[in-house]
Amino acid sequence: MKKLIFILLTIVSVCAFTANANAVKSFNTHASQKVKELVKKYDLTVVDFDYVQKAVSKGTRASAKAIIIDARPEKKYEMGHIPSAISLPDTKFDTMYEAAMKGIDTSKELIIYCGGYECVKSPKLAKMLMDKGYTNIKIYPAGMPQWSKKSYSEIEISVAAALHEKQSALFIDARPYSKFVQSTIIGALSVPDTKFKEFTGYMPASMTTTIVTFCGGYECAKSHNIANYLIMMGYKNVKVLASGFPSWKKAQLPTTATGMIKKKEVAVKAVETFLKKGEDTGTVDGKWFVENYKSFPKTVTLVDVKGVDEFNNGHIKGAININAEKMTPEELLAALPKEGEIVFYCGTGTRAMEAWGMLAEDLKYKDIHRVFYLDAMIKCDDKNNCSIEPNEPLGI
Repeated sequence: MKKLIFILLTIVSVCAFTANANAVKSFNTHASQKVKELVKKYDLTVVDFDYVQKAVSKGTRASAKAIIIDARPEKKYEMGHIPSAISLPDTKFDTMYEAAMKGIDTSKELIIYCGGYECVKSPKLAKMLMDKGYTNIKIYPAGMPQWSKKSYSEIEISVAAALHEKQSALFIDARPYSKFVQSTIIGALSVPDTKFKEFTGYMPASMTTTIVTFCGGYECAKSHNIANYLIMMGYKNVKVLASGFPSWKKAQLPTTATGMIKKKEVAVKAVETFLKKGEDTGTVDGKWFVENYKSFPKTVTLVDVKGVDEFNNGHIKGAININAEKMTPEELLAALPKEGEIVFYCGTGTRAMEAWGMLAEDLKYKDIHRVFYLDAMIKCDDKNNCSIEPNEPLGI
């Protein structure tokens, strides 16, 4: 018996070592120099998709085997995050730490992620939590870009509402049919998770269709079960509204019991701009940007908001560098050109969004109509040749 136990423990150790070795190899191949430096400096353990997927378990916070933490801005979190993750942006640490980490033991395993291999937010947040006494911290450097390609994501109520209003997603109610007939989201399809195999023929023909699953709230795993089935079928754009139908009713959004709720129209004064606005608030249209940025007039200034060393390692030709993370909102505004239009960008869209938010939300800048951010994955070599892949807009 002791021999059998020894063999089993040996197999587990070998598998764990192999998984960790694979994570390190991928990290060394893809991570930016800055991220590598921080990981080494803080002596952090890196993990891969498979490790995080096991930690996520059934998808609910109650079933998760580790605390998953999203270091990106709250808006990015709302648009899509790893199931069960909590939001704790590195730039909002002082104000959000107490509420986010309340009741979490300092010995509990934490897995932190952000916007991918170029994103420094996860190691920065890891150091902040280490300083608070947390002792079991790992980072998932591939982050949300890799996760969203391999699995489903959770979204918040604001995003679900936007998708519903635009009629750009199929909503699936994973609760029992008896609950569905009492009241559900208008237009939702009833697919109880226990009877999913009976409904596979009702699923969309296109594997890229946006599908939102929901059930009875954060403690309900049924929506996660359906999401996993859909991923296994090959669907690429599956989302879970983890707060479920209770949050939908609380927000007084349209249900089969209440009918459609008419929204009050608010008149917005149109401001003419050269840049084409994106679907998400504050963004420049990503596809349009890629097609036209090389011929922008001098009235448009591209602002790389990353650190000086990152900027020097490669940037979009013609861009200027303003390290927004090191500035107050007032200092950022003072450093910007006083005329023309401005586009913030970084490596993943995350820090660019934060810079825009500093002006729009913190300062309530009256001329925010002339400032945009590019939500895209950008990689530039030392000769300033760049690849730009816009992130999918959600219309929020």
